[in-house]
Amino acid sequence: MSRSLFVGVASLLAACGSSAPSPPVADKPVRTDVLDAKGAVVHERFASAALGVSKNVVVYLPPGYADRPEVRFPVFYYLHGLGGKETDWTEAGNIADAAASLKLAAIIVMPDGDNGFYVDSEMPIDHDACIKRGAGLLFPEQPRLQTCVKHSRYETYITQDLVAWVDRTYRTIATREGRAIAGLSMGGFGALQLGMRHPDLYAAAASHSGVDALLYSGPFPYERGKVTILDDVSQWGGKLGGLGSWMRDLLGSDVARWRAVDPAVLVEKVEPNRPALYLDVGTEDEFLLHNGAQHVHDILVARKIEHTWYIGPGHHTFEFWAARVPNSLGFLRDHTEQAR
Repeated sequence: MSRSLFVGVASLLAACGSSAPSPPVADKPVRTDVLDAKGAVVHERFASAALGVSKNVVVYLPPGYADRPEVRFPVFYYLHGLGGKETDWTEAGNIADAAASLKLAAIIVMPDGDNGFYVDSEMPIDHDACIKRGAGLLFPEQPRLQTCVKHSRYETYITQDLVAWVDRTYRTIATREGRAIAGLSMGGFGALQLGMRHPDLYAAAASHSGVDALLYSGPFPYERGKVTILDDVSQWGGKLGGLGSWMRDLLGSDVARWRAVDPAVLVEKVEPNRPALYLDVGTEDEFLLHNGAQHVHDILVARKIEHTWYIGPGHHTFEFWAARVPNSLGFLRDHTEQAR
């Protein structure tokens, strides 16, 4: 199976029915700048107290960033999918070219999120064992120092450690109005749930082929008014072996915990400062994500919540995401303009 399919495999699972971390020692910054008229792509590494290790992050800086020291910029966070890494959006997602074509005056931050679904988990971590044998989920061949963490606190890592580090390191508009979040597949799930769980941080959230309805269990194909939702997660992902047990390790056996991070549940809550929402998905999605996405779209329509929605031809691949990323970038730009 190609890596592009692995990036979103967790979403099919729904269809198939702590102690405070000690701060790690900070690494010296690692910077590799690729400069041209399209902007700069910077590779960094920073210490995360939430994870207990240092993590890689890729940062896109718009053209002229270095020449205009008085100017501050909005920040867009783009999250990768399951089995992915921080370079996915620049290497396969066409994000730098898309930003350049839009003449986007924004900073784009792409962190390494491992396979943690961007949630805080009480899952016990044996860091030393992980270093010896690998993380063991889908891609154990990835560098172990990058995937083995000491604490599985990915929500805190993204919303606290990363945001604070970016605002210290770059000339950002460090307010909700100047910050937005997006992602693909697992990262689409992350963007929606983090955006809605932290509406004080993000003005907008966008999901490409995301796990938009974590507990959606049918029907397939989607039929309005006939949706069934899991209330028992013991068999969630049973047809995909280790992935189902991995998710139960991350979120536990209490369905209330799953509901707390399920975008389809979060959109039901009336929040006056909810971030602006964008969803897209391909009709040929190999992991059936268009069904859950349509369910979320219908909830938003029924509640008269304004949002941007696209469903059309496409698979669960970077071909679809690279074609759609100009749309999400434009959406995030439009919803952060008031910060300037």
